[in-house]
Amino acid sequence: YGYERLRFPRPVFIGDTIRTRLTVTALTPEPKRPEHGRVVETCEVFNQRGEIVLVCQHILLARRRDS
Repeated sequence: YGYERLRFPRPVFIGDTIRTRLTVTALTPEPKRPEHGRVVETCEVFNQRGEIVLVCQHILLARRRDS
């Protein structure tokens, strides 16, 4: 669905090297679409010194697998 709680705690400068870590933090059913569910990922972006320069939650709508 989009991004929530988007924060930039530190600046990123030209020449910085960044890396990203995504962690799935929630899986919930979608009430209006029973064949789909919501996936919430926490996205963290780090600079070359290991400092967090961006953090947010990414919310996706995904088709559920048959169990």
